[in-house]
Amino acid sequence: MFKYVTVLNKNNNLNKLLLNSISKGNTFNNNGVVSASSSIGSFASFSSSKVMLDKRSEKPQNPLYHRNSTLYSFTPRDVLVKIEKDFVMPPSYEAKTLSDSFAKFSVLFLRKFSNLFFKEKFLHYAIVLETVAAVPGLVGGMFLHLKTLRDMESNNWIKILMDEMENERMHLLSFMELTKPTLVERAMVAVTQAIYWNLFLVFYLASPKTAHRFTGYLEEQAVLTYTHMLEDIDSGKVPNYKAPQIAIEYWGLPEDATLRDLILVIRQDESDHRLVNHEISNKIVLNNNEPIILENHFHKPTIVNPIGEEEIKEHSLEGIRIEKKISPTSNL
Repeated sequence: MFKYVTVLNKNNNLNKLLLNSISKGNTFNNNGVVSASSSIGSFASFSSSKVMLDKRSEKPQNPLYHRNSTLYSFTPRDVLVKIEKDFVMPPSYEAKTLSDSFAKFSVLFLRKFSNLFFKEKFLHYAIVLETVAAVPGLVGGMFLHLKTLRDMESNNWIKILMDEMENERMHLLSFMELTKPTLVERAMVAVTQAIYWNLFLVFYLASPKTAHRFTGYLEEQAVLTYTHMLEDIDSGKVPNYKAPQIAIEYWGLPEDATLRDLILVIRQDESDHRLVNHEISNKIVLNNNEPIILENHFHKPTIVNPIGEEEIKEHSLEGIRIEKKISPTSNL
């Protein structure tokens, strides 16, 4: 079944041909250069036309969230099975510099401290974790946004960082539907957020590279936490609640989705955030502002070319160039 296609092209003629061809019900094949993907990063000066081809994956607008702030916005049962089957625990990034080591051991210290407080209260721990995890994306996106205004130039990382921030917020809202934090935990969240926001703000001003490395290590711990939570659900330590409706809509989960299904997609989100932040930290060292491109390896929309190959060549030379230039970021 067709999902959706994204046309990246400088010439709107190709976009018009695509839309006209689909409306006429032309035959599709796999020979074209039309790009089918969730759009991550910025493609300045190029038009982007999305055509929905599968009503199952079409998400209505929602005032609570941006529809594509997660790669896994369409995860029916068969996709969830693939996510669990193909998941590989990402390795911890090897610290190469003194600042990397500082970031790594700071996260490990915070992990030990939080373990003492929450022990096996994973849902409560997840709530506090997500209130903290949403801060780095906002701080990084805000600083880069202000920098682009000052320098009057584009930046390829703002959107992916703001998507990360919103995605972490959706993790929090989903968990809030399942458990209610105590007054002590609410107070801890308020104090932690106030301290962490101000510290991370100064941290980012002092060294964006180290701040992103710190966040990458933080996300590694999040992946580990959700892996342990899955084990505890399977062993019966944590009840396998029905997934809240907001989560079902945001991730496109099946209507019978459970907490276990929700944790599978959240863990995958966190794994992507780990990659993004470690990669940005690496690129800062190289003074490289290329976009961070992620792929959903579990649900690949069908690539279609509803118009003739010659028309593709005639109208989309720039599109071909983009396809060759933009490739998924390699795993760390």
